[in-house]
Amino acid sequence: MKIFKAAEYGIVPGAECAEKLSVLSGELALTDEEKTLVFEKGEYFIDTDKLPQEKFFITNTVGDGEWKKGETPHLNRAGISLKGVKNLVVEGGGARFVLRGQACNAALRDCKRVTLKDVAFDSEAPDMHELKVVRRGAFYIDYAVDKYSTLQKICGKWFFVGKGYSALVTFGRPAGWIGKVTAKDENCIKRVNHPLTGAFAMSMPQKDIFRAHYVFTPLYKKKDTFCLFDVRRKYNGIFAENCEEIVFEGVEQNFNYGLALVCQMCDGVTVRGCRFAPRKGVRYMASVADFVQICMCRGTVVIENNYFEGSGDDGLNVHGIHFPVTKTDGKRITVKFAHPQSHGFDPFKKGDKLRIIDKNTLLEKGACTLVCSRITDEHMLELELDKEWDFGREAVIENASACPKVIYAGNTLERIITRGVLFTSAGASRIENNKFLHTSMHAIHISDDAENWFESGMVKNLRVSGNYFGKVNGAALSVKPENKKCGGVVHSGIVFENNTISANCGGCYVKDAQVKIKNNIVEGKPRKSRFVRGAKEV
Repeated sequence: MKIFKAAEYGIVPGAECAEKLSVLSGELALTDEEKTLVFEKGEYFIDTDKLPQEKFFITNTVGDGEWKKGETPHLNRAGISLKGVKNLVVEGGGARFVLRGQACNAALRDCKRVTLKDVAFDSEAPDMHELKVVRRGAFYIDYAVDKYSTLQKICGKWFFVGKGYSALVTFGRPAGWIGKVTAKDENCIKRVNHPLTGAFAMSMPQKDIFRAHYVFTPLYKKKDTFCLFDVRRKYNGIFAENCEEIVFEGVEQNFNYGLALVCQMCDGVTVRGCRFAPRKGVRYMASVADFVQICMCRGTVVIENNYFEGSGDDGLNVHGIHFPVTKTDGKRITVKFAHPQSHGFDPFKKGDKLRIIDKNTLLEKGACTLVCSRITDEHMLELELDKEWDFGREAVIENASACPKVIYAGNTLERIITRGVLFTSAGASRIENNKFLHTSMHAIHISDDAENWFESGMVKNLRVSGNYFGKVNGAALSVKPENKKCGGVVHSGIVFENNTISANCGGCYVKDAQVKIKNNIVEGKPRKSRFVRGAKEV
């Protein structure tokens, strides 16, 4: 066992350490023997301008048409970056890394048997801002600007400014993406229109008070708070790609610019005892997008005993990818990444079992085995199969070997702007003993589509048990495949039992699926369950 002490590389509390972290990461990749990296407890600072830049192709992040003029698509960087590292335990010991500027908190690529333990990440004055209603006049509203944000008037327009950004107050997207925390319930957050929609003039009558002038003043209440952020997800929290047997234990993230944890093409992931939440009194949100996203992973994914609070999208999203077939040549076919936010990686391996899916019914119409694959450009892959197949014009490919078993247990979710769990995986899975306390959409949503997000696939074995569903603005369980045509049951083997559903929550909504519902406790009179087209209660 080899011990690496960060202090011996000049990485000590209270100091800036970006370049020294990069040097240390390179040293860790030189040996495959078992090793431990030890940090002293304290606060470390990372100047993101000093971090090396590389291209990261991260699922569900910046889309093809979202890059700004002058930006290099997919160019990225990470505070702690581990590549090709094996047999490592990072003992944070209470170390807290504060990023000055924009970057991913950490990245693990092509790593095996790596554990990241007892370490925290935050950003200094990030591009996340809050406007709180303090006064409503006849034709204006005064908003208090949070103390961590700086507003400046530049060329007649108001901008939030900070290290690495200068953001127009309206962020160029006036509708649909802003988070609102109401004065009535600060634990609930919803997507709303930008609070300055309809304002014809803006001013700062006093320090830290921003006044918006309206012809028709919105009916906001005092202490309503609006969370403003860039939704592009250029940088993220922790990115793990093509890793095996990785563990995140006792990791805290107080802020990230996109998805808090993305595991892409990984085999064996554990997330245990982590806290993804804002620091109290600093802001309401910790993540611009999902807290955890699992894409095209294998093996077993364990997410247990974590606390998630304040996300700009789902608490958990588990999915594969539907690949439309664009060309056939005997046993050789060409498939494409069809969604603009996901591409640039090869999630196939020799021997993978592939399902041939009818994109209209989302039902399997055949299967084959992969001989080899290669990525031809960012959006296209060439696959060689073990046999020829007449795909027709309505076929998509799903990788049945990249459908992990997921255990999501003992977690607490608060202030989730969309769904608690978005789940589409055929692996034998459990969602149990969690607390869904505040979600603005369904607590658990089972989807599957080959037209919009192209997130696959069929659920075949899922047990939802022992959960508590609190204030949920939607169903406790929603099973709704996005098939255009009913050809039969899409999802099956779903059991919903021994859960507690509060009066502030909907029941179950089921379409084109088979679900067993039994022994659940209902508090008060929640909305009734619905079974519609093609659905069966067994």
